[in-house]
Amino acid sequence: MSIKYKYKPKYIELPDYLKNNLPYLLVLISIILSHFIFKGEDLKTFLSFLLLIPIYVYLKWDGRIPVGYALLMLITAAIVLAFMKNEALANQLAIYAYWLLVVGVICLTIEYLREQKNSA
Repeated sequence: MSIKYKYKPKYIELPDYLKNNLPYLLVLISIILSHFIFKGEDLKTFLSFLLLIPIYVYLKWDGRIPVGYALLMLITAAIVLAFMKNEALANQLAIYAYWLLVVGVICLTIEYLREQKNSA
C-alpha cells in the first residue's frame, strides 16, 4: 500500500553556469575564508581546506581543481615576495598552496582507488 501525496516537493535547481563553476567557487571561498575571516589561524584554515575533501569526493568533482589553485597560489606567492617584498603574505600564500595540494592529492587518490574498484 502506497501513500499518495497531494504535492511533490520541489527541489532547487541551480543554473548551469553556477553548477559548472561551483567546484572553482568552493575552493575560492575556502581561500577567502581562511585569509580574511580566520586570519590564517592554523586549525581553522586546516579545517576549511579539509572540508573540501568529502565534498569533492561525494560530488565526484575533479581533484585537479585544488591542485591548479595551489599552483596559482605558489606563483602568486613568488610574485608577492619578488615585487612587494612582503614575506609574511608570501608565506601565508605558500601555506594555502600546501593545503590545497594536500586536498588535491587526497581527492585524486580516492578517485584513482574508486576507478580501480570499478574496473575490477
